[in-house]
Amino acid sequence: MKPRPRRAAPAGPRRLRTWSGAVLALHALALPGAGLAADWPTRHRSASGYELAVKGLYQFQFEQVDDARAHPRTGAPWLADHGAWRRKEFGLSAKAPWGVELALGYDFTVRNGVHPGGWLDNYLRYTSPRIGAWRLGQFKTPVGLDATNSSSATTFIERALPVQAIGMGRRLGIDWTHAGAGPWLLQAAWFAGGDLNGDNDGHGPALRAVWTPLRDVGDTTTVLHLGLALSRERRSASRDGRGLRQLAVARFRARPETGLGSARLVDSGVLPQPGAIDRIGLELAWIDGPWLVQGEYLRVTTRPHSAPRFTGTGWYLQGAWLLTGASRPWSKGTIGNAPARGPWGAFELALRCSALDLDDGPVRGGHQRDWTLGANWYLDRHFKLQANYIRARSRRHYGGAVGRVLDVDPAILEARIQLQF
Repeated sequence: MKPRPRRAAPAGPRRLRTWSGAVLALHALALPGAGLAADWPTRHRSASGYELAVKGLYQFQFEQVDDARAHPRTGAPWLADHGAWRRKEFGLSAKAPWGVELALGYDFTVRNGVHPGGWLDNYLRYTSPRIGAWRLGQFKTPVGLDATNSSSATTFIERALPVQAIGMGRRLGIDWTHAGAGPWLLQAAWFAGGDLNGDNDGHGPALRAVWTPLRDVGDTTTVLHLGLALSRERRSASRDGRGLRQLAVARFRARPETGLGSARLVDSGVLPQPGAIDRIGLELAWIDGPWLVQGEYLRVTTRPHSAPRFTGTGWYLQGAWLLTGASRPWSKGTIGNAPARGPWGAFELALRCSALDLDDGPVRGGHQRDWTLGANWYLDRHFKLQANYIRARSRRHYGGAVGRVLDVDPAILEARIQLQF
């Protein structure tokens, strides 16, 4: 066998060491007795109750892959090592004491000359204790638990396979949330017109109901969260920059739980004129002190006018344990970061299994299953370090000149440094 040539060390690990040193140095300043205050003055509240805040989320990420095979169609490297910014989010929020809130946000990330970020949550919301919260603008659609959680509070570096493929992301629309009906949280939304970044042209309703028969939220949290999410979307035709009309299409795919590369090991391909797109999600979360168990089942179905119906399904189940005690917080159907108590913060170990199946009839999108082992260090409320080891297994049929089934089973090591305020 011909020896495999040695590759030069990627820039990612060097950058990671540099950023790790910077983060640890800043954290040392935040330790008791140091000159840096325990909290940062990014939020101002007046005596009359008005509030103005500056928000930011910055994530630098490193990914290393042990499978360097080429794509069967293009011959280009399929999965590669990366070291780059994952997010550079900056936003403003303003609140009035009579219930009105304004949120503005933008992701300034640029990688390899491409801008993968764009507009984030941008909305106007009015909250009343009696009638709930009404929101108008762009926001995350209520389809699933992990998809609605903040990107700063995910247990693993990237979201699970089915959440990537089936989730809807942010859309323009209006929604209503009521969290004061005993153990129930109810959410209803109507979205229309795609998003502020010019994607996802379509319209339709989305509903989410969460039942918490056990809920004791305090220093030690005990919560049993059971949820159901439903949505129906009708994609719209659009016009490109040249004024040409593009037919409505749908596509379902997922990265192998990495965020910097563009490779998708499973991909339904473009489904033209998909008709109604129905999504359903079942949610489970159980928090008992330092333990967290979370899982979802997600399904998407399209009904094209001139092709067989397509159904894609997926699920994930994950568990996490805070070695330093305390509990992950739960609030209004979402799960937050662990509180970092003491001079060394909080440590967490986590394990996840996720699966996605995009094979159905003539659609040969493939199927994949990932196992992910994770470790998190919450240094304080502003700094978080994460490391993941992913073992992915995928199988997909490639037509055309390739004409065969291909297995791709990479092992991936990821690390992330996060700063938020």
